[in-house]
Amino acid sequence: MVAVDISTPLRGLDTDLTRGTSRRGGLARIVRSALRQGAIGYVAALAVPWYLATQRFVLPEEWTAGVVLVAGGWVVYSYAALPAFERARSFRPSIRLVEVLGVVTFLLVIGGVDNSTTVRQAMVATLAGPAVLALSSVAHRQLLRRTPTILVGQVESVDRLQKRWATRKDVNVVATCSWRSPHELAPVGAVPDHGFDEVVREVLAAVAERDATSVVIASGRAFTNPALRHLAWALQRAEVECLVVADMSDHVEYLSPRRVGDQIALSLRAPNDHLMSLVAKSVGDRVAAGMALVALAPVLLVVAVLIRLGSRGPAIFRQERSGRDGHPFTMYKFRTMVVDAEDRLAGLRHQNEGAGPLFKLANDPRITRFGRVLRRTSIDELPQLVNVLKGDMSLVGPRPALPSETSQYSEWVWRRLHVKPGLTGLWQVSGRSTLSWDDSIRIDLQYVNNWNLRLDVAILARTVRAVLARDGAH
Repeated sequence: MVAVDISTPLRGLDTDLTRGTSRRGGLARIVRSALRQGAIGYVAALAVPWYLATQRFVLPEEWTAGVVLVAGGWVVYSYAALPAFERARSFRPSIRLVEVLGVVTFLLVIGGVDNSTTVRQAMVATLAGPAVLALSSVAHRQLLRRTPTILVGQVESVDRLQKRWATRKDVNVVATCSWRSPHELAPVGAVPDHGFDEVVREVLAAVAERDATSVVIASGRAFTNPALRHLAWALQRAEVECLVVADMSDHVEYLSPRRVGDQIALSLRAPNDHLMSLVAKSVGDRVAAGMALVALAPVLLVVAVLIRLGSRGPAIFRQERSGRDGHPFTMYKFRTMVVDAEDRLAGLRHQNEGAGPLFKLANDPRITRFGRVLRRTSIDELPQLVNVLKGDMSLVGPRPALPSETSQYSEWVWRRLHVKPGLTGLWQVSGRSTLSWDDSIRIDLQYVNNWNLRLDVAILARTVRAVLARDGAH
């Protein structure tokens, strides 16, 4: 990659972009932009406190003026202070006002204000503003989840990201602007080697044409190349978010920026690696598993009886799996196959549809008729609650692997064994049996390296939806 000084030929492009985007579409563009930036939520955040103060509570004029002044000043300031791409979905304005009003309320109580009813009503009216805006932010996070995005960088990095994000619901790649390394031989029909100035012009034109709200730069030289820095300045003028991907290929470590001296560095420390989070996860797992076993006891008993009536053999299938750090444990499942399933495995190896060392067969002849129902509904996994109660497994974690699989792991893949395996996991809510081996490992490592309690709660919620939809269940 060659650094080119393009400050002169690109001078004024940022101004051209802002002027061009404002002229194109006229009033319709302005209205669409305002709606995208959450203008309705901000207007409602001012209208609701005014209505409560004047119509619902009928506060004295001076108190009404105070409510309107606080709510109005806060709304105007928040809208102006946030970048355009954050206004609709940010919770920061709501949090800040609640914090301020909390301090004010405390001071008023300490000061012994006489008319406490008026104070409470004024506080309720004012707090209605951040509540309305918070609801608006939630709505916009759902309605505007697919952010119109332009990818910029070398062809290889852009293609890799475009494929990875193709099925995501939060990113919509509307255009790509890429170049090839001058040290490579570009094949026939490939994207020609552009000068960086031409790439920047293409990006700015694409932003104006596609109404993109985000530009993602996938280039290791983004912070040092003058052309790409000029692009960031132009996008800043147009209030378009500019992001630089910390492109670590398939490495999915948690990254957080921090300042070291006068430089910005990326920390690879996990978000929740402290003792209290681990204790909370362990205790929560066991309490939830114990309660679930008690509540589901009648169901488990009925399923066990039906398995015994449907085919000869025990109702519970026991199998050795690899636990945390590779330590073996006995995993429990409802039996869904014939008793001699392991003996028949060798004859079915040539039909394997699984990825990597996994064995999967959609129409496995060893599965019993009732066992197929149990697998499709994921009921066969319920006995693993006993493993969670014993501490061998967690409610959420990577898939519990067989020792024959883990024996083939590289040092990189072995990282997935640094946490307890889970009854459900990110792999399960992302496709399960439909995932390739590389994707399943990447997803497991993404969970291991980015784990936190909120992620566990989100995965459990998504598991219910995945089970009901039978996503990837064989």
